[in-house]
Amino acid sequence: MSTATAPAPPVGLPPLTAGPGSGPVPLRPMSIGEVLDGGMDLLRRHPGPTLGVSAVLVGLMLLIVVPLWWLMTSLISRESDSPGTDILLFLLTVTVFSVLISLASTVFAVLASAVCAVVLIQETAGAPTSLAVCWARLRPTLGRLLLLALALTGINAVIAAIPIIGYFVPLFGGLMRLSVHVLIFEGGSIGNALRRATQVGTGTFLALVRQLWIRLLAAAVSALVWVMMAAPLMFIAVVLGGAVATEEALAAGDHGALLLITVLVAVAWYLPLIVVWAFRAGIDTVLYLDGRMRSEALDVEWGLASRLARKARVR
Repeated sequence: MSTATAPAPPVGLPPLTAGPGSGPVPLRPMSIGEVLDGGMDLLRRHPGPTLGVSAVLVGLMLLIVVPLWWLMTSLISRESDSPGTDILLFLLTVTVFSVLISLASTVFAVLASAVCAVVLIQETAGAPTSLAVCWARLRPTLGRLLLLALALTGINAVIAAIPIIGYFVPLFGGLMRLSVHVLIFEGGSIGNALRRATQVGTGTFLALVRQLWIRLLAAAVSALVWVMMAAPLMFIAVVLGGAVATEEALAAGDHGALLLITVLVAVAWYLPLIVVWAFRAGIDTVLYLDGRMRSEALDVEWGLASRLARKARVR
């Protein structure tokens, strides 16, 4: 008679430390509302690492954006005897700005999603989930994450070049961002992570439509959150900028006044992204788990491994 062996826990996911209802997500395929709520709930349970890393990333983004915005504003506002040169400089600045922002946005989205994945692993294992702990766990995979971000930037550029579909880069490009979670949870090569990203939860046409619909709803929620936070910040930026940077100073090409306005507007624009980026990263994490539950019975495998692990501890 053969003896049954206990299945190993799902790759990258430790057994649940308590009962089936104690995990970070329900052990069953989730509804659309549960996926959206799960992304926000991850922020509520672990604001330190999720919002903390987003705050750091927003700060780095401001270091990129402010000089480029200031340079573009200076080129537009100044009077010059060689307009052709100014136009060339402006177009060059816009090109550099677009490339840098595209690359930086993808890199930051990858890092935010990776931190959320590590947070979920730590929570499942009943381990600390501070930003320092999560960053220490993430550091060994940082090189591969950056290479993955470069690959995703290229994929987004290709999608953007496709007629009609190119207008929906955030939706279709977001599907490939599940490769971040494949890399964190399952390991393997970047090529395998990209390939797995197209399989997790999108094996059928209906599954693909469902993922795109959830991402569209998440984008709408993110836009609403951004507007609610950015509107008062923009008002403050306009009031402060108008009080310090007068029309006379701007007309005279005062670089200090232009820099002040640029900083105020950039902060008002990007500060709400601390919440938005963390929320979108949480959505990606929950979508990865939900996709595996629907297409690979992850809930059954994870629940069984957890029950057997608890029995082994009791013995």
